[in-house]
Amino acid sequence: MSYREDPNAKMVIDCVLRRNAKMFTDLGVDSSPEEYARARKTENERLRKIRKFDPEKIDRLLTE
Repeated sequence: MSYREDPNAKMVIDCVLRRNAKMFTDLGVDSSPEEYARARKTENERLRKIRKFDPEKIDRLLTE
């Protein structure tokens, strides 16, 4: 099943994407490069955990 076909997968993926977006919007110009690197690492970890719901979609979003 994929994001478009499975409402549960869509809900989980959307939730993680919202959390990731909020994490990055909470970073500001005063944030250090280390904080941005930590956020990218956290984002990728979260995406890997939900990859099983739609590998094709998540693989496009992974940056590492």
